[in-house]
Amino acid sequence: MNNIIIGTAGHVDHGKTCLIKALTGTDTDRLAEEKKRGITIENGFASLPNEEGLRIGIIDVPGHEKFIRNMLAGIGGIDLVLLIIALDEGIMPQTREHFEILKMLHIPRGILVFTKLDLADEELIRMVEAETDEMVKGSFLEHAPRIRVSSFTGENIPELKKLILENVRNTAARRTDPEMFRLPADRVFSLKGVGTVVTGTLLEGSCAAGEELMVYPQQKRVRVRSIQSHNQQEERAFAGQRTALNLADIRKEELERGEVVARPGRMIPSMMLDARVQLFTDARHTLKNNSRVHISFGAARADCKAVLLDTAELKAGEEAYVQFRFEEPVAVRKGDRFILLFYSPVETFGGGVFLEADARKHRRNQESVLQGLRIKEQGTDAEQLEEELREYSAEIPCVSELSVRLNLTEERTEALLLELKGKKRAIAIGSDRYIHMDFWKVIAASAEKMLKKFHEENSVIRQMEKAEFYNRISARFALKKNQQELILHELVKRKVLQFSEGGVMLYGVDTTPDAEVARLSEQLLKRYQEDGFQVPYTEKLTAEYRNPRQIRQILSELGKKGKLVRVDASAYMAKEHWDYVTDVLYQKLDRDGQITLAEYRDLLHTSRKYSQMFLEAFDRRKYTKLVGDVHYKIKDRPEENT
Repeated sequence: MNNIIIGTAGHVDHGKTCLIKALTGTDTDRLAEEKKRGITIENGFASLPNEEGLRIGIIDVPGHEKFIRNMLAGIGGIDLVLLIIALDEGIMPQTREHFEILKMLHIPRGILVFTKLDLADEELIRMVEAETDEMVKGSFLEHAPRIRVSSFTGENIPELKKLILENVRNTAARRTDPEMFRLPADRVFSLKGVGTVVTGTLLEGSCAAGEELMVYPQQKRVRVRSIQSHNQQEERAFAGQRTALNLADIRKEELERGEVVARPGRMIPSMMLDARVQLFTDARHTLKNNSRVHISFGAARADCKAVLLDTAELKAGEEAYVQFRFEEPVAVRKGDRFILLFYSPVETFGGGVFLEADARKHRRNQESVLQGLRIKEQGTDAEQLEEELREYSAEIPCVSELSVRLNLTEERTEALLLELKGKKRAIAIGSDRYIHMDFWKVIAASAEKMLKKFHEENSVIRQMEKAEFYNRISARFALKKNQQELILHELVKRKVLQFSEGGVMLYGVDTTPDAEVARLSEQLLKRYQEDGFQVPYTEKLTAEYRNPRQIRQILSELGKKGKLVRVDASAYMAKEHWDYVTDVLYQKLDRDGQITLAEYRDLLHTSRKYSQMFLEAFDRRKYTKLVGDVHYKIKDRPEENT
């Protein structure tokens, strides 16, 4: 069954609500204040009966300028608009404002409905129609069907219904993929015995009772208890339906009109959005850089600062790229339309389209930024995906993340990624992550250059420790820990690097130390073994050699191999001697629980200087704790004593 949403638009008291009642039999004025004042304040809803199997809903929006916010919440996502003009008054201020809004929201089609036919003579009718022709010239309504009706007498109401059916038969299908489900909440209320209910136009996708969804931008998980559409209980709701969701796990007070119900992970709460903005041709205000504005999108309204990226000021009818920086997180999808409202006085004066679901902070007048925005606005899906990869490769995004950014299904996104991969414009990292080939070339070249320099400077240490590699590569590309590991494994897989003894090195580098290094290693180890407790200070020892840096590296490697133990920052000791001084310590500690420097010196038969060096090393290792002049045992001897 096709689901169609029709919206009304027009000046206050031009007969929108009466027309809907004449078409459907439903009075959409549901508030006592609306009955009293004779105007629509909140959005109303009615179903249009028909014999063609179409499920058609009509939204009645307010015409009064004070309730433009409510009008904007209801008009988004409609398939057809009825622009209503009373023949006894003609074009009025809200007629023009609503018309500008319809154009900015890219409403696909409409019908011009001239109401109050019973109150106008032929001359007045011709004047109103001529004025209307002038207003809609060059717009989507220039060649739209039109009809004169009277809701009071019923004249031409059956003909209008036929006209509506003719114009909705070939309405473009909405996306029905369940993953794309999205419902902006234009009403939130609670019913006794039922609980929290949100209503809105189901823009795309579908959902079923019992499913888990998420409320954005607050990212709270909820469960669908039940679904109603067109006053009927349903097991599943589909795109194009006016839908009421009874939600579990959330209270009415936790929800606000304008929040969006969607699937977990399918929207991005954002503080910044890039957009293409155009001001109304008759806008009374200009848009200046860094000015505060209101934005209406979906059923929401948010306050933000407008940063003009390619100009200093936008005037009536002009367009520009703008970055909106919000005061609180918002949730939209790429391609969503919006209306711009001047901050004070609050008046609509433009609109546009969001170019992505989330944005990074941009500097103004940067050609690289503007070129990227042009691709995001005008490029093919493949071109836009490649641009996203260029911009976000450092995050190593997965298929799901890219699909959300592009507002595509995962299936479509994966197919495009495979195309880019086949053209060598992207590479896969791990099971489902991708980066742009240009980024890969830069990171691979950087890793290769880094390790080549490391090998040139380190004749002894043949591999760089992973931690050091991660630190260096992250400093260059701002990678997170899991991203570092993915990149490292890809570098190894593609034979740029290789693993060796817990470290990394350039692929193909010989891991065997040269003869001179082997000779020096053996010589140094023998010296430490012969010196016993009289450990040489590293600085003094290295000064005896032609290449002190090389000697320090050899000592470090002997330490990593467990042949030397680093007593402190200034000295190493042969492992067997370290084990002995530790044995002596614990023989005393296990018996008495404490030891003094003098006692330890006498047990080792060595000088006070070296005894104190060893005891301080034990304190640093938390084997003992010095209180006054006594070292107390706080830890049993470790199995691996290093």
